[in-house]
Amino acid sequence: MVNLRDWLRKGLIVFCNLFCLCSWVINAEEKPVKEFSHPERIRYDGSCLTIEGEDRFIYSAAFHYFRCPEELWRDRFRKIKEAGFNTVETYVPWNWHERTMPADVNDTAHFDFSDLRRWLSMAQNEFDLYTIVRPGPFICAEFSGGAYPRWLAKFRPDDVKGLWLRSADPQHVRWCVHWFDAVCKELVDEQITRKPKGEKGIILIQIENEYNAHGCANKSEFLKALYRSARKSGMDIPVFSCLTGECRGSSDKELSQIFDCDNYYVGLSDAPSCAYRMASLCRQQPDAPGFVTELQGGWFSLVTGTLSEKHYSDARHFQTIGLMTILGGGTGINYYMFFGGTHFAGWGARGMTTSYDYNAAIRECGGVGEKYLAAKGLGEFIRRFEPQLTRTTGGPCSLQGAPEGLFGGVRVAEDGTLFVFLHNTNQEQALKGYVTLVPGKMARPREAMYNIDQNGKKVLMRVDSDQQEDSLSIAPIRVEYELDALGSKVLVIPAGKSAREGSWWPKHQPAIKRPASLPESIRIASVWRKEDDYAKARWMVVPELPSLSDVNVNDFRYSLYRAKVYLTKQQTEDEKYLLFNMFTRDIVSACVNGKMARRLFPDKADAQTWTTRNCFDRIRPDEYDNRFDVSGMLQEGENEILVVYENLGHAHGYVPMEELAGIRKAGLSVSETVLTHPLEWELSVDVAGVTEKWISPDCTSKGWTVVPLDTKCEIPRKGNGVQPKAMPDGLFTWYRLEFDLPKSNPAVWIPWLMRINASGNGYMWLNGHNIGRHWEAGPQREYYLPECWLNFGKKNVLVFGFRQTANGASVKAVEIAPYPDMAERRD
Repeated sequence: MVNLRDWLRKGLIVFCNLFCLCSWVINAEEKPVKEFSHPERIRYDGSCLTIEGEDRFIYSAAFHYFRCPEELWRDRFRKIKEAGFNTVETYVPWNWHERTMPADVNDTAHFDFSDLRRWLSMAQNEFDLYTIVRPGPFICAEFSGGAYPRWLAKFRPDDVKGLWLRSADPQHVRWCVHWFDAVCKELVDEQITRKPKGEKGIILIQIENEYNAHGCANKSEFLKALYRSARKSGMDIPVFSCLTGECRGSSDKELSQIFDCDNYYVGLSDAPSCAYRMASLCRQQPDAPGFVTELQGGWFSLVTGTLSEKHYSDARHFQTIGLMTILGGGTGINYYMFFGGTHFAGWGARGMTTSYDYNAAIRECGGVGEKYLAAKGLGEFIRRFEPQLTRTTGGPCSLQGAPEGLFGGVRVAEDGTLFVFLHNTNQEQALKGYVTLVPGKMARPREAMYNIDQNGKKVLMRVDSDQQEDSLSIAPIRVEYELDALGSKVLVIPAGKSAREGSWWPKHQPAIKRPASLPESIRIASVWRKEDDYAKARWMVVPELPSLSDVNVNDFRYSLYRAKVYLTKQQTEDEKYLLFNMFTRDIVSACVNGKMARRLFPDKADAQTWTTRNCFDRIRPDEYDNRFDVSGMLQEGENEILVVYENLGHAHGYVPMEELAGIRKAGLSVSETVLTHPLEWELSVDVAGVTEKWISPDCTSKGWTVVPLDTKCEIPRKGNGVQPKAMPDGLFTWYRLEFDLPKSNPAVWIPWLMRINASGNGYMWLNGHNIGRHWEAGPQREYYLPECWLNFGKKNVLVFGFRQTANGASVKAVEIAPYPDMAERRD
């Protein structure tokens, strides 16, 4: 007979074991719960961010402190705030803050974050804006090296196959943790969690950037290393990524604490894809808010390409992609760029123009127009309905009785407020009439959806569009509408009211006040000209040529090399070639015994042709990427070879991103393929005009030659290949000019530019400030003159330092002019 007590005891044990087993299985399949160090200060769920107990719609503007003179930050912040933004976002570039190569991974003595601290303080304390920081380490952003320091290539292991940067190679990870430890420790006290209640601070930090676009093994390990560094350094605010599949909906204990975001760069008629993609993101991450890290604010411009002003992204596009993102369920949007700025001193990535205007809502010069008004209208809408917009359900839906090109959807707030979104995708035809929206029945995307990558190419985006129903179960809504071509609107219907009782948003914004007239442009009649004084350069003997990083040059200046060699008569006859083995595919020009050497390769020496010169292959030790014919130029006895080195900029992708700069070895040869006579070289890290302070406004013009300019011709304001054609007669040539501006009127704000038609590549200085690089190839012919660097009512000095090209370095015409259609009345 079985003892009842034993039977019950055994049965209970079996039950408990089964219960524990089932619990273990269930828990193993459960995703980790989101953890928040200070949920009372900041947390999020599947709807939105909640800051200090209040749900927030994050309306953010991208503004990079490193692309704007500090004296003008306040103006840009003011305009951002007045447009209705509550947040401002910036990348934080590693190479900007650690410009000197450290001794090793433990050396943190060379970091300087002082400007970042001032920018954060101004944004948060003076303009009451939340901030978002994106410290990479790779930021892309059309910025030098994608923010990787040039010197980092010194530490690339020899046995690495393929691309090293952005990989999970242990040495690369250690260096990135070196950066992340430093920057995160700098940012800790600026977090909102460390500020008194009610004060603004950093609310989000991003790790990596668009990692889906980079192929390598063990990506999760690299991401975890960055995440651990942030947390170990004291960052306790939410961490996010963008277009990084390893984090999106992850079940990993650490990666699940990172929420992923989207970037939307879409065609003029492709705004509906923003709604579909956002709805897809929200389904993939039901425990995180729908956030767009980069909502298209315009586009960049390339040397030999087209300027940003020609990009299709107008005010209609700006407004519509914002509204369509909200229709899809987005409660966080960051317009990239809202203010673009300028690549002063050559800090743009290789191939970028000096202008980073981006066709943004706030233009390079600080002016605003219709796109800014669209941002202001959208900001007004978000502020007015923020409590409702942060917690809604719905999305794109079926339309009955809709003409071709009409798209729309419905979202419903918790209080019953209805948001009816409509968009006319027709580029030419306006639409008006009646349409019935059927909530709960999601319209299937008609076409495949694409993002536009940094090369301007369409990239197919995977969207889980199988779901044909949303969570809404309400009656169809019939509305009367009127939409311009590519127009978009939202009908807001209060709870319990009819469509006729609703109101259309965004509201019309008052026009910007413009002055009735502008000052006349100033045509420059003459300039002073002078060849670089190479003898006064600061030469140093380098028996073995170093990389420029080895001599602490990690920027993009022009440098000089010099060799003096004694040759026999036989050598002068046999050695017909001058060959250069480079660290990267930059450009050199050579002068032999006072005469210009004839270039053999590359035949085009401009900023863009590097992409056609094997940018996917590393330069071999026996590859000579700059070659010259010196037949008949050498002489028996003493010879002098002068070389000017043009740093094309640090590429933000491909193999050149992880290459050093400078000349590795060079010399004469009897062959174009083998270096038979290596030479010993001297190096000057700067051209003489820089070290002799010719760029200073106080420099005298004594010893310079006066050159008259053409004051009658029309100066092209943009264009490729329109530079004057002249014969090269030197290596590096300087020009200097002076002009006076009228006194400024506080009631009228007028931004100024310089329009120039010249050949040659090089830098330009306004009253001693480097305003960027002139690329003769185009298309940029107008350059921003920041008002903080101008002298109103007195003399101004512009200095140009140009490397001579096949077209020489000739200045044909220059004028100083106010920007058209940018001035504002401030009465």
